[in-house]
Amino acid sequence: MLDYIAVVFFFTAWVMHFWIINHSSLRNKTISHRMAAHRQRWMLNMVHRDPKMADALIQNTLQYGVLFFASTTILLIGALLAGLGASDKAIALLSDIPFVTTPSRTAWEIKVLMVIFIFTFAFFKFAWSYRLFNYVLVLVGAAPDISVKKSLESCADDSNDHMFTADYMDNYAHCVGQLHALGAKHFTTGLNSYFFALAAVSWFLDARLFIFATIWVSVVLYRRAFRSNFGKILSGLDPSV
Repeated sequence: MLDYIAVVFFFTAWVMHFWIINHSSLRNKTISHRMAAHRQRWMLNMVHRDPKMADALIQNTLQYGVLFFASTTILLIGALLAGLGASDKAIALLSDIPFVTTPSRTAWEIKVLMVIFIFTFAFFKFAWSYRLFNYVLVLVGAAPDISVKKSLESCADDSNDHMFTADYMDNYAHCVGQLHALGAKHFTTGLNSYFFALAAVSWFLDARLFIFATIWVSVVLYRRAFRSNFGKILSGLDPSV
């Protein structure tokens, strides 16, 4: 019964954390929300900057981080699948620890499968974030370019003049900034899944430790989203954020 309670508590904490930082009224106070405003400023600077190599370089560097986590997640899933084939050895090893509550092969496999599920969820988030960042990189390359406008003027081609109006450029920057924030949201969700996966690993030892680890991870993530020193300093950059 304690195992069932621990699992329900774990998934409730995970879902509640996701809802609070992404959909509740408190989301406006998170670091992610504050950074979204700075992403908008970045893209507004980008559409007025020529050339845009600096923006492409920054975006490409961000993608490497997402790719690293996606690749690492695949390796972790493979290692956990291999752990399913070593159930007997794992149970024999854990049985030597006095407080471990993984007495059977079925219990071991259920716990491994749950951790695999968490990392699989994280992989989907990382993979989609990487693809969204690829799309953003394409949009950076497709952004209005003043040098192109001059070329069109020399050719007497005014068919694309609307691309260089202030309203169009501002709207373009706003939309690309929103897409960039969406990619970052999926990356953050995948990263938070890592923290909850670490809490789930404690279930191999004891359900009570599992509950404690879930509470600890939830508190850590709450503090990082709302009460971190980075967030306090970030608020000083612009009081309106």
